[in-house]
Amino acid sequence: MIAAVCLAVAAAVLFLVWRIAIPKGGTGDKHLTVQVIHGDGSSKDFSLDTQEEYLGTALVAGGVVEDNQGPYGLYILTADGETADKEKQEWWQIIRDGEKLTTGADSTPIADGEQYKLILTVGYDG
Repeated sequence: MIAAVCLAVAAAVLFLVWRIAIPKGGTGDKHLTVQVIHGDGSSKDFSLDTQEEYLGTALVAGGVVEDNQGPYGLYILTADGETADKEKQEWWQIIRDGEKLTTGADSTPIADGEQYKLILTVGYDG
């Protein structure tokens, strides 16, 4: 019984720490540029004006990606009409201002003027 109570308290504390530490998105108008780089090397640029706080919702609302919700939030499967093939280990890598993101699209806060690239990548080693 004591172990169960301790486990519940520990889980509550970890959840609270996570809620405090998660990056927060800014409010207000933002302008983003997003370049989708396809598997064949072609690309398409998108210009997004949004009030969204996080990248995932801005990409879906702007028509850049299809809304494909997984257990952990938005899973980018299709961008600019091209669908990654899981059998070939294809996935969409997100780059912000030249740096690879270590967060998912739904947990990436956005700010005015940022530039993003979605690159169809082959191989889960990146």
